[in-house]
Parts: sequence; structure tokens; C-alpha cells
Amino acid sequence: MKKLLLLLLVLLTPPLYSLGIAMRFVDITLERVEPGATFNLRTLKNLPLVVINQDDMNSVDIVVESVLPDAREMKEGYEPIPDPTWIQILPKRFQLGPKASASADVIVSIPNDPALVGKHFEAIIWAHTENKNRGLNNGIVIEMGLRTRLRVSIGTLGPASLQKEKKLKKLATINTNFSVNPDNVFVAQAIPLGKTVDLKADRKASIKIINQSDEPVSLKVSAVAPDANNTPQAGYVDAPDHQWLTVINAKIKVDGNAIKEVKMKINIPDMPENRGKKFMFLIQTTLAEEDLPLAYNNMLYLSTEP
Repeated sequence: MKKLLLLLLVLLTPPLYSLGIAMRFVDITLERVEPGATFNLRTLKNLPLVVINQDDMNSVDIVVESVLPDAREMKEGYEPIPDPTWIQILPKRFQLGPKASASADVIVSIPNDPALVGKHFEAIIWAHTENKNRGLNNGIVIEMGLRTRLRVSIGTLGPASLQKEKKLKKLATINTNFSVNPDNVFVAQAIPLGKTVDLKADRKASIKIINQSDEPVSLKVSAVAPDANNTPQAGYVDAPDHQWLTVINAKIKVDGNAIKEVKMKINIPDMPENRGKKFMFLIQTTLAEEDLPLAYNNMLYLSTEP
């Protein structure tokens, strides 16, 4: 139990209700549960399962059991638990008077089988009335019941957490083996106004993306609005409109152990306020996978003709 790590995602919502009964025990996810582990959720995490008879006149007999989930209940990345008896509810039967409640222990027991490591299982905890409590209405049998989900990942994180972990590892790898150079690009010759200038062809100005990883990386490069964290060098000001600068190859894939050049063009309107100025443009390189928060900023410095 020393190495057992439980991540319990218990929704802080009102109890589940079904006609005259309620249950306080919402979806739970257990991660990194070791093979051979046995634990009681009440004693380990103060999580008893509570059932409530909401009827203010009649008693009710309730059974709580672990069952296999239906296909429509399954969460992505999980499979039905091989044996529902891995989840025991003690006691599993209650006779509750009007407005009465009772609690039970939920015992999780995982077989000591190394082959289970890396598996993700799901079980349903089903609280329902016993047969003798089923109501009869116009010849139709009515049974009251509530279902909640219990998910277990053996010796590993859950599927969603695993995906997040993989992305973070990828992010760390990219951050270590990836660079955009130079940080500051200076265009030596002044830019004429009112015409499009290819900065690579006409001014020999560009930036290079260096990928030292063995894996390819897909990127987006664009001119962005000024950022207070990236102030221009002395003598320069933020460009009034970042859209004057266009990245020619805005979407770019850099193979492993490769270098790609990012080319740009610029067109500054021919207006009096733009003559004889020194502007800074902010260029941002981000990963094509928008859910990976990694961005590099480079600064482009240029002057305009008087």
C-alpha cells in the first residue's frame, strides 16, 4: 500500500436520485493501483457509499452491487472489469425505513497479476431495489435504481492523464532540442514605402528553425501584435500594424535533425507618419498542436525610407 497512488475524482454534486432512493457516491477514478492491492475507500479516503430512502411513508429494500458496464456507459480508453467481484460493497443489502439512510464500505481488491499492469478497467456500482420492492403499474414492473462509475488503472495513469503526460514529455523534448534563430533580426537597408519587399531576396533577412530532435515538428509562424514582455530596443518603436509583415511559409514542418528557413515579406503603407521610422515587429513561432503551449518570439527590426 505504500506505493499505491490514488487520484480520486469525486464530483461535488448533490446525491443521485431515482424515484424514491438516492445515493451519495459519484464517479471515481483510481490511478496507479498496484497488482495485489486491497483497500477500503471509506478508511483510505473517507468515502463511504450512502444510500437514502426518500419516501416518507414506506420502507424499501435496497441492494448495491458491482456489475459490468453497458457499452454506452464505457469511457474511452477503458475496458470492462474482468471480474465485478474485484469491487465489493459491504454490506450490500439494506432495509431502510421512511427517510432513513445507511452507509456501506467499498472494497477494491486487485489480483496480484503483473499482466494487469497498464490496463484500464471500468465497473458500475448499481444501487437498486430488490425484487420484492418492484412496483407494478398497469402490468409493467418498475424497479428503482442508480448507477455510478468506478474506474481503475493498474500500475499506470489513466488514459486521459497518460495522454497529457505524453504531450508534456513531447513538449519537454521539443523545448530542449528546438530553437529559432536569431533572436533579433536587423534589416540593414531602409524599406521603401508603398511596395512589397521580399526580406529574404531583397534584404537577406530571415530566421532559421533548428530541430535537433530525431522527431519532426510541425509549426506555425506569424507576425503578432506587440507584447509588453517584448519591448523594442532603444531607438525603435512597436510597428503600428503587425499585419504589414507577412510570413511566406507560415505553416512549416521541420524534419528531425534539420534546419528550415522562414521567409517574410513586408508592405508598409506610404503615409507621412511612416516615413523615416524605426519599427520592431514581433514574430511568434508556435506548435501546430494548439494544445501544447509552447511559443518562441523573435524580433525583426527595420527602418523606413525618409
